[in-house]
Amino acid sequence: MQRFGSDLERVGWTPQDLVALTEELAALSRTHKNSPNDGGNLQRKEILRLTRQINDEVQDARDRNEEYQEQMEEIGAPRLLVDWRRAFDHIPRHPETISYSELACRVDAEEPSASPNGMDARVKRRDPRGVWFKLAHDSGNFVFSRSCGYFAKYGRKNPTEPTHNPCAYAYGTEDKTFFEVIEGERLQDFNTTMQTLDFVLPIRGMFPFQWITENVHRVPDDTALVVDVGGGQEQALRQIMQECPDIPAERLVLQDLPSVIEDAKVGDFPELQGVQKMPHNFFEEQPVKGALVYYIRRVMHNWSDRNNCRILGHVRDVMSPASRILITEQVVANPPPPEATWLDLLMMGLGSKQRTEKDWYSLAGAAGLELVKIWKSPGTAVAVMELKKQ
Repeated sequence: MQRFGSDLERVGWTPQDLVALTEELAALSRTHKNSPNDGGNLQRKEILRLTRQINDEVQDARDRNEEYQEQMEEIGAPRLLVDWRRAFDHIPRHPETISYSELACRVDAEEPSASPNGMDARVKRRDPRGVWFKLAHDSGNFVFSRSCGYFAKYGRKNPTEPTHNPCAYAYGTEDKTFFEVIEGERLQDFNTTMQTLDFVLPIRGMFPFQWITENVHRVPDDTALVVDVGGGQEQALRQIMQECPDIPAERLVLQDLPSVIEDAKVGDFPELQGVQKMPHNFFEEQPVKGALVYYIRRVMHNWSDRNNCRILGHVRDVMSPASRILITEQVVANPPPPEATWLDLLMMGLGSKQRTEKDWYSLAGAAGLELVKIWKSPGTAVAVMELKKQ
């Protein structure tokens, strides 16, 4: 933990600390291979962690304040260019180039007297990560900038409801949930982001989905094997089928709100022909009884414990002794890493939170379920919580 003296200087670290960190970073850098596979990605994340830790060791409070200011301006500038005739869409991909003069002409702007700093254009294009950047800036920053007013009105306590939270307060819709008011281009951006965030919350590599194939005999032949609750655009079902190709698609169920189900493109993938697409609100009674697996991914972090108990309770009521609930979410370490901290603040805006291992055990017990095991992803905070009926 960072500690400061009365003169705002960092205290508590020694030159030996810095030497040890730099030596560890140097050793890892010598063996690093820039590979997109899991091994290369884990190594890259470890290098980033060490560089941040070195930065934290050396930085004092004044440096951190300057960094915050720099980040605020750095984030605001590219967001502005997104609206300027989608400036980043005019930047060709490597090896093609465009001059600053030509780019300025295309977006009807003055030519800059200095060159940009070379930020990664992939973050700013109209691609999934660019859409994520836009949504986080427009919604996340907008809400957080108005959070002082929210806490002045409601008191200094964590919001726990889908309405009357910082997000609802910021948009002036305090009696409605985020999902009731999101519409138009913002809704399109949200759906695009949710469909392409597998790099943040992966599906495979934790729980062994072959367990489903091995336990088919434990449920009747006419019973669903996997129910994807709030499953969106069937990303999870597709990856489960890739790992378990022997599972009949007819025994898979995709559940989500009617508007989402209408947009689901199950038919685009031959292996998913036959999947049942079922409109369903997870706050209502679960219509599929006795399924082997109820899969819930990227849902729980949107809701408070009270509301999650409602969601899980409807599933618990229809589970058989063989049934399992698989929840894919992040498990926050203590102390939390930076990425978990900012995501927790984002979820606070919706009246929810990120959860620690202790929180997950507590939530399972409150919902009348037993947390059998937490299947973790090496090097990340993502995990699959395996639950059964008590």
